[in-house]
Amino acid sequence: MNGNRACLQCHDKFLANPTAHTRHRGDSSGSACYNCHMPYTTYGLLKTIRSHTVSSPSVAESIESGRPNACNLCHLDKTLAWTGDALARWYGRPRVEAPLGDDDRTIAASLLWLLRGDAGQRAIAAQAMGWEPPGASRAQTGWRPISRRSLTIPYDAVRFIASRSLATLPGFDALSYDFVAPQAERHQAQLRTMSLWDRTRRRSRPGNPQLLFETEGNVNVAAVLRLLTERNTRRVLLRE
Repeated sequence: MNGNRACLQCHDKFLANPTAHTRHRGDSSGSACYNCHMPYTTYGLLKTIRSHTVSSPSVAESIESGRPNACNLCHLDKTLAWTGDALARWYGRPRVEAPLGDDDRTIAASLLWLLRGDAGQRAIAAQAMGWEPPGASRAQTGWRPISRRSLTIPYDAVRFIASRSLATLPGFDALSYDFVAPQAERHQAQLRTMSLWDRTRRRSRPGNPQLLFETEGNVNVAAVLRLLTERNTRRVLLRE
């Protein structure tokens, strides 16, 4: 079953008014049971697939295990603190306070995973940035200039996923990029990507600290570089 029937045949208490539980429009991706309880957090074959562990979104789990949660993989422009507040308000979940660092309260979780995370987190975040189900919040213009840095990172798989997601965005569909090219060529592709951003979007983008934008659409370079220096560089075997 590819729809909510798979879940509602047992969880029939939600049949009468499912949106009272999902807190999202009935026709949006946020009201699809699978998207919240079986999110795309398993990596394989140069993409992510649904987790086969049925669970509920949890900020504590994201902090403790590093596993991205469903809320922040859809709401790419929101922080872990935002998710914690929403889960507490809607479902009575305990607020996660002590483990949350300043970055978790002020920077979108998707960017933290992409810039500071390990290779698995980077792959999952990069894939989410190319996912566009109806009603999803991709915050496209927010991550474009940040994602271009993923075109030069060491893992071939993550570079491939990031470039594929980047190519789904308007204006980037003709992006010329070879993810296994020599490092110097990949660096040039990175520069071309930023140049295209400058010409098409940056000047009209308002400031948004959560997406590492300062006023007038300028990227907060200092914050980006700081997160990159904190990157988890442990070796990860991404099985194909």
